Amino acid sequence: MSNGEVCCILGVCCPPASEAQRTALEHMVAKHLGCKHDAPEAKAAADRVLAKFDAFRGVKEAIDAAPDA
Repeated sequence: MSNGEVCCILGVCCPPASEAQRTALEHMVAKHLGCKHDAPEAKAAADRVLAKFDAFRGVKEAIDAAPDA
């Protein structure tokens, strides 16, 4: 993936449930919310997303999987 931030958020180049993944998602949420990255709202939203989607576990495997023949 060419976008390192998104790559990390999806758990492709950063391990799922890692601090790096949470921080990358927090930064992305902060941009969306228009707040500083250390804002409690961005941290809470990142935590909710990672919890709801199990830290995007399985995304890397899905990307790397061979297509069905």
